Amino acid sequence: METSLRQYALGESLVASPHSVVGCLPTLADVRAYEEKESRVWSALEGGYPRFVEHVWVRELKEFYMKRAGLEITDAALLRGEPALASLRDLLGGDFHSLEVEAGLFLGWLEGAADSKALMKYIQHTGCGISSREAEDWLVQHGLKASVFEETTYAGDADTAVRSELARLTGAKPAEIWPCASGMNAFYSAFRAMQSVQRARGRRRWLQLGWLYVDSGSILEKYLGAGEELEICHRVESVESVLEAIANCGEELAALVVECPSNPLIKSCDLARIAAAVWAQGGMMLVDPTIASVYAVDVLKYADVLATSLTKYAGHGADLMTGALVLNTDSSHAADLRPGLEQWHLEPYARDLARLAESMQDAPRKVAAMQANAKRLCAFFEAHPAVERVHASTGAAFEAIAKEADCVVPLFSIVLKGSMERFYDAVTAMKGPSFGADRTILCPFMYLAHYDLVTSQAGRSQLQAAGIDPDLIRIAVGTEPYEELKAVFAAALEASSAG
Repeated sequence: METSLRQYALGESLVASPHSVVGCLPTLADVRAYEEKESRVWSALEGGYPRFVEHVWVRELKEFYMKRAGLEITDAALLRGEPALASLRDLLGGDFHSLEVEAGLFLGWLEGAADSKALMKYIQHTGCGISSREAEDWLVQHGLKASVFEETTYAGDADTAVRSELARLTGAKPAEIWPCASGMNAFYSAFRAMQSVQRARGRRRWLQLGWLYVDSGSILEKYLGAGEELEICHRVESVESVLEAIANCGEELAALVVECPSNPLIKSCDLARIAAAVWAQGGMMLVDPTIASVYAVDVLKYADVLATSLTKYAGHGADLMTGALVLNTDSSHAADLRPGLEQWHLEPYARDLARLAESMQDAPRKVAAMQANAKRLCAFFEAHPAVERVHASTGAAFEAIAKEADCVVPLFSIVLKGSMERFYDAVTAMKGPSFGADRTILCPFMYLAHYDLVTSQAGRSQLQAAGIDPDLIRIAVGTEPYEELKAVFAAALEASSAG
């Protein structure tokens, strides 16, 4: 078996599957070119995160439907779900058109001079597009592909298996768990459900703790309506300032949204105190534990709704996109939230769910191995003279939600004293925008999440003010032998200090 600790070619997939969700950007120059949409990079991508990189089979399928319908348009999107269509009509107005091409599957497009970016951004932010497996099946059915890719999937009832395992991990009942097409769809569905309930109550002030994943933040910025406000508290560890912000919202508080731990600084907040303050004012708690995963932390008791990606950790093979919603039945808002969660969530495609159920059987063992490596690597980086700082899962707030003592999340960030670019280019491992795989992945996080900020002096100053070094490197630790990982990073750290 070929080692995963090697130099990958530009665009090469992490795994030998056409459904891979990670493609390599081997140098920082490639990262810049990716963000600046240079064709040499985009044409080389074999695979990538599906909401950012359109899969070749999805593109082939939509072109088939466009031709079959006789549509003379430059671009379109494939999406599932009536709620998504209704939302797009509200968002884009009369320029948006749709056609049901299969039962429950729609082709959507903008006519005239309308900018198609708004349509594509909506699908990116809300996760309502179709998966590569669904596209693959339709291509086979229409005679455009001979057969589907052979892979190991769960032989039994995948939906029951996934719900049961998530119930074990979160303490919820299987009936209060909704597998979703992606983690982003889970987050968007929770947001919409909360917004609908709280808007009707006249509650229009939202609080965001820390830097959210780029699309989560975009949802809060773009889909809050007229009269609704968003306040961002960047320093999640400053509980007193958070409590003050909650109090200032008064009876207008709609919800507090937090990733716990946060990304990319891996900071945890005092969820117990914050949730108590939010609930005392009639607000809601939307908690996303994706960074650590439901394998590592117990946060449902501090949430009205838990929204998480299962692409990471549960889907450790890096070849699927799924997520989940979990409703806290002890929440005073549970009965009001349930209809919205039912309405907005998009179920995973059957083959994606079967692949997830298969992957989850081995996930606890994989995650434990990743955590063990992370603990040793954090110690290695903290002691290394070329490293300025390590951002990892530490402190009393994290310990309060961790399922096991001394747990170290297998995702952390480092700030170097020397050249980040020389370090990044020298590392012999996968490099791209994902984590939670059983193979190590490096990410220049702010370059891929907020390129506009790292490329301007004002933006870099904004990041520094929020406590984020623009040149930090996020490391998602895999299950490779520790000594091999250590050797790879030791060589890259030496390169960072050269010259």
